[in-house]
Amino acid sequence: MERAVLEALKERGGRATLRELAVELHRRGYSPRMASNAFYYLVIKGVVRRAGKGLYELVEGGGDAR
Repeated sequence: MERAVLEALKERGGRATLRELAVELHRRGYSPRMASNAFYYLVIKGVVRRAGKGLYELVEGGGDAR
């Protein structure tokens, strides 16, 4: 799931809202509710950071995390 979030985020130029990614993940067959859980763990790991109200972005080099 985390890998799918990272791929979707990269496709959007490294920045997206949680809602945008939830829609994209749903298209890929994942539950939209899982997006927030995956984001939570990616933020904890330091791979993604909050870039504004509801906006998240990849931390430089964060897309390489597994």
